[in-house]
Amino acid sequence: IKGLGIGKLKEYWQKFGLGKKTGIDLFGEKEGFLPDPAEKEQRKGDIWRIGDTYNVSIGQGDLMVTPIQLIGLIASIADGGNFYKPHLNKADAPKISIDYTNLANEIKEVKIGMEDAVSKSYGTAYQLVSLSVKAAAKTGSSQIANNTKTNAFFVGYEPADDPQIAVLVLIENAKEGSLNAVPIAKDVMEWYANNRILSGQQ
Repeated sequence: IKGLGIGKLKEYWQKFGLGKKTGIDLFGEKEGFLPDPAEKEQRKGDIWRIGDTYNVSIGQGDLMVTPIQLIGLIASIADGGNFYKPHLNKADAPKISIDYTNLANEIKEVKIGMEDAVSKSYGTAYQLVSLSVKAAAKTGSSQIANNTKTNAFFVGYEPADDPQIAVLVLIENAKEGSLNAVPIAKDVMEWYANNRILSGQQ
């Protein structure tokens, strides 16, 4: 079976806003890092191997992204392809900085997978199936400190059919997102569902 390959993977990363600053109104934002064969050869003097592609395709290896990039990506998937520039100043009006609504088919597949992670009994975020509203989610573990430690990750949004909030949970030096991060996300999302969505408050 022929896969996407590193070239196509990097193209999609860039389309979804990875590898560059989001423009959030905070000092010191990092760009992250998107590896490729030419970069590896220049930096390490080594060739790109198929194992490198496997690693980065699941978010491991030399791929580096920031939490704000990830939550922005997830929020834009929930919104159907509009990436809004993140901001802390409430007076700032939402501004679309990336429009990839032309990737509607790809976005649909991702959303189905995230919904299955919650609704299917084998899903890594199945704990969220009892939420007051339907949710979509993805869990994971990111490598840190020369691959000797991991961070537990969770990203998700609710309601799945009309998203109003996106959530990211990062627990440093933990194990799996499904074990460590999902319970925290569940508390946050349950509170929001009951006190904002179902109550009609904003």
